[in-house]
Amino acid sequence: MGVSGGKAGETGQPEDQQAVAELFDRYHPRASISGGGRLVVRPDKILENVALAMERLDVDIDTPISIEEDVVTFDELAGMVQSMAMGPLLAVHVVNTAFRIMSARYPEELVRSPLPARYDLRQITPLAMSDREHEIAKSIFNRRTASTEDFDNDDVAADLEPLNAGDQVQVFVALFYMYGNKIGAMKYTTGIK
Repeated sequence: MGVSGGKAGETGQPEDQQAVAELFDRYHPRASISGGGRLVVRPDKILENVALAMERLDVDIDTPISIEEDVVTFDELAGMVQSMAMGPLLAVHVVNTAFRIMSARYPEELVRSPLPARYDLRQITPLAMSDREHEIAKSIFNRRTASTEDFDNDDVAADLEPLNAGDQVQVFVALFYMYGNKIGAMKYTTGIK
């Protein structure tokens, strides 16, 4: 569990107690609590929420999912990346989860097909990111496509090391959306619903 800032849940009010109970409830999606200038984050819950959102996309590609509202808040991401240096963990979690989900339902030749050289996520989804962040995300995604083994943090650490926390968050967002684009394309190609 990560902590940054002041003290969470310090007022002892019922809403604070409920938030703490939700944070430690394994079936509740709450992944953080804040108060007194502090943010307490449960990285395991964030990773679980990311995986659940990715599974929902596979089940219904038309499911509207907002990363900020439905998956993980910017503050939670920033806490994981900046305070806990977990940018590489977030990136490998997305690509490993993506390939676990895709491999279970779609033909291997489609799953293993890399994103094309001309692929530009920003032309499909209105995301603001630099060419550098986009190319790093695409490179990580395509390298994982070619790998038969799950990535670990070391497989992407050198890619993310020169990036600041905000840029690492952008790479995470890009990887999430690249997965959604690929799922959509495979559903269209195969007719799998």
